[in-house]
Amino acid sequence: MTVCVGVICDGGKGAVLAADEMVTFGAPMSLQTEPPAFSKIHLLTNESVYLFSGTVPDGEQIFVNSKAKTAAAGKQPVLQIAETVKISYMELKHKRIEETIIQPLLGTDFAGFRQLVGQSSGSQILQQVLGLNSQHNLQIDILISGFDDTGHHLFIVTHPGILQPADMLGFTAIGSGNLHAMISLSLAGQTKVTPFAETVLNIYKAKKAAEVAPGVGRRTDMVILRNDKINIAGPKLFEVLEKYCQKPQQAISESERSDIEEAYNDHNTQ
Repeated sequence: MTVCVGVICDGGKGAVLAADEMVTFGAPMSLQTEPPAFSKIHLLTNESVYLFSGTVPDGEQIFVNSKAKTAAAGKQPVLQIAETVKISYMELKHKRIEETIIQPLLGTDFAGFRQLVGQSSGSQILQQVLGLNSQHNLQIDILISGFDDTGHHLFIVTHPGILQPADMLGFTAIGSGNLHAMISLSLAGQTKVTPFAETVLNIYKAKKAAEVAPGVGRRTDMVILRNDKINIAGPKLFEVLEKYCQKPQQAISESERSDIEEAYNDHNTQ
């Protein structure tokens, strides 16, 4: 229950990502809240960021494991970083399957289960467990963006452990508000060659459009990857974006473009 949006801009020379701050707790709490100082955008390496939709503990566990792996590996291409996140996703998925399905039913771990299947593939109980395994879903989607020598990139890791590139289209979204955000970006004519200022406004509008979806919060976080740096959007930029967000969909003027650039630069040159 969330929305995270990522866009490549300036012909692959930059990327902008935005997310809400809503946290949804399932039964028995059945609670939605926007806690202070909470963000779904996390610095994975000095060149990449990690955003997630789904349960916070699982999203945090995948992030912690991925960050440890990437730190040990040193600087690497964004594709390799995304592959590392995928591995951490699959490791947690196997752990959850062990804890909730295999150990309670068979009293063994994932490796032991695989061995049992190889030895007794016709077993009815093993076939039932295989069915439960195939239905298991972490309910987690992850958005990774970063830059390397080849430019800026976007990737998604999703069920059941698939890594999907999003560079060709140049934008993507995850969470319950993903459809609204994708439609907004499509109607805006967003592409990977769209200039920076227009992209920032388009992604803000996309996030606002996603707020009609269930579980999407009103507050917005935004991170900008540009000039080999990762910067968090400041309050002044959001003030400018909120002002121009109310206008009908059309090409922004030179003065509006200048205002967005100035608001961004003011916060990141202090």
